[in-house]
Amino acid sequence: MARHSPCVGICKLDSASGFCIGCARTGGEIADWMAMDEDRRNDVWRQLPERHSKLAIHVRLLPWTPAEIALWTCEMISERRGTWVTGVPGAVAEFPCTPDRRIGIDTGDGSMIARAADAAFRLRVNERLRAFAFTDDGPIVLAMPKARASMTAHATVQELGPDSDAIAASQRNDKLFDFGIGRKNARFCVRTDDKALAESLSAHTGKHWADLMDGIGMQVIAASPHRVVESAAVRIEVYAPIPEPGQKSPFGAHTHLLPEFLKSGEEIPASLALPPFAMPAAIFYPTPVVS
Repeated sequence: MARHSPCVGICKLDSASGFCIGCARTGGEIADWMAMDEDRRNDVWRQLPERHSKLAIHVRLLPWTPAEIALWTCEMISERRGTWVTGVPGAVAEFPCTPDRRIGIDTGDGSMIARAADAAFRLRVNERLRAFAFTDDGPIVLAMPKARASMTAHATVQELGPDSDAIAASQRNDKLFDFGIGRKNARFCVRTDDKALAESLSAHTGKHWADLMDGIGMQVIAASPHRVVESAAVRIEVYAPIPEPGQKSPFGAHTHLLPEFLKSGEEIPASLALPPFAMPAAIFYPTPVVS
């Protein structure tokens, strides 16, 4: 697959350096990009990190193709190098990949799946999938163009029917309920085969998720349904029990649903803000290296 353009939609040349303040290419490189062969494009990509530093560009589009992103994702999980997060501030799922965790990996059919006892992670590779970095050895954000990554944004609880897209075939008849957090880049759901819980959740269709938790929150906690948090490219399913009020989240995979953070309306933490064209799909937080 041909390597994509470094353009991030911010097209303005810096008068002092002659580099674009968005992608760090020269005007000539931008004009000639479509005519360049792959060797020349790769040469330009190799020069960009130094230019980014000189221009103090905060967010950097990486040259990785979708296939390279998939390979890198497999390496980060298999080598237990950090934690994957999907969702939005206040409604996230975390899939930690640490040396103490047993994780199996399957690849094929345009996706890679990682399974642990308490959760599962799936990345679906798309030709428009991109990777963004901010600092050396810092978080990596996977993203797609907004036109390709938008999901239906429900503002109230919705019953979605059987979870036909469940990672495990055995769970594809379980009922899925969208909590309606109102974001286009991700949704926060619960999945259950518990008839009583499903009936209670169905009775709250059309209500705000906070009203649902006020009404049947203790029933939800006691039943501990699977939490399913997904974007257009990544799905994390968490099977660990939901902690009771006052308890800490368990070690390992877990979710957070925090109203005070959801009020911000953000798609991603402000420190990891992306160029305007991009919509976040997941964040990888590498484990700090102890020297």
